[in-house]
Amino acid sequence: MTFETGTYAKIAAAEWDFGGVDYMNHGSFGACPRAVREFVQAQRAALMRNPIEYFAIETPRRMSENRLFWSAFAKADAEGVAHVECATLGVNTILKSLALRHYFKEGDEILLTSHGYNACNNAVREIAEFTGAKPVIAVVPFPLDGTAQVTKAILDAATTRTRLALIDHVTSEAGLIFPIRDIVAGLKERGIETLVDGAHAPAQVPLDVGTLGAAFYTGNGHKWLCGAPGCAFIYVREDFRDRIRPLSTSHGANDPNPALSVFQKTFAWTGTRDVTPYFTPKVAFETLSAMHPDGLWGLVEGNRRLVRYGYRLLLDVLKAKPHAPDDMIGTMAAVLLPPGSADELRDRLRAHNFVTQVAELSPQFGKGRILRISAQVYNMPEQYERLAKVLDQSLQEEKQGKPVQRRA
Repeated sequence: MTFETGTYAKIAAAEWDFGGVDYMNHGSFGACPRAVREFVQAQRAALMRNPIEYFAIETPRRMSENRLFWSAFAKADAEGVAHVECATLGVNTILKSLALRHYFKEGDEILLTSHGYNACNNAVREIAEFTGAKPVIAVVPFPLDGTAQVTKAILDAATTRTRLALIDHVTSEAGLIFPIRDIVAGLKERGIETLVDGAHAPAQVPLDVGTLGAAFYTGNGHKWLCGAPGCAFIYVREDFRDRIRPLSTSHGANDPNPALSVFQKTFAWTGTRDVTPYFTPKVAFETLSAMHPDGLWGLVEGNRRLVRYGYRLLLDVLKAKPHAPDDMIGTMAAVLLPPGSADELRDRLRAHNFVTQVAELSPQFGKGRILRISAQVYNMPEQYERLAKVLDQSLQEEKQGKPVQRRA
């Protein structure tokens, strides 16, 4: 397998600086290229220098510009798109708006999956406690053979009492791309609306939110799109826009401007805060697109090839079969590890300069640990080759009881 390593090395040197560590965990929080960092610094300086002018003049213009960017990028009706700080906040915004408008009642069910993000599952549990609804978990196996298993597990768990389903587009723990279009369509046939948690989806998989059919979608701009932390969006289908409001009620609630919908008014101004991250997705998109002759999606395809290369190296070390088919792997991949301390293994890898995602495996998947790797434009094949060797060495040291050599 060949990679454009020379090009990638030049890009990495010019746009990212990780202080000498091998950064293999882009999926958790992303990482801003230099152009985005400089843009944010300039915008924050302007905000601090003259807040009146920035909030009164610059902010409305840039809010509109970046809302239209998200609309085009996600292929979603601009009137239904609004800014939020992160996808978790997006999920909370939808759930709590629905609860306040009595969408859930005693005995209703809210469907989750065993691959759901813990923070969002916690939000569902809180809403269920408040409204009398019941969280129901569809157990999706891992490892798995294909997308049909995912769709079947979710649809089999749906009942006549299911009021809403919260489904990941790309899962966090195992980095799997779910067949979201099939899932949404299957639930819709049963009269069930879907809230899609697309935290990892923007710039990892192409979006077409407008034709997806989900009532709600939320996605992050700080992960694979490489915007600044604090830039995300929600999309609300037209028939639900009169019921969804931001968690913070501010001036927009009684804005007399007849040109704006109530939905847009309420999300446009939710209080005084640093809004500059909202304005970074467009800059990030332009920055990443310029890094590859085929634009952003050429870059993403290169990342997918690279993460699959690293994935297979790790599977070889573990003498394991693939945990999912290739079409479910995007720019993240996860391997199952034998039981042990996730913290200690993370420290062993960190001693060799690797920043990785190592965690205890969720109980529903059995005992063990999970190691998730990512691939972004700054990563190189040699990093995965070295990681495979270091992982093998670290697991052997664990068996031998050798102490962890922690970095100072």
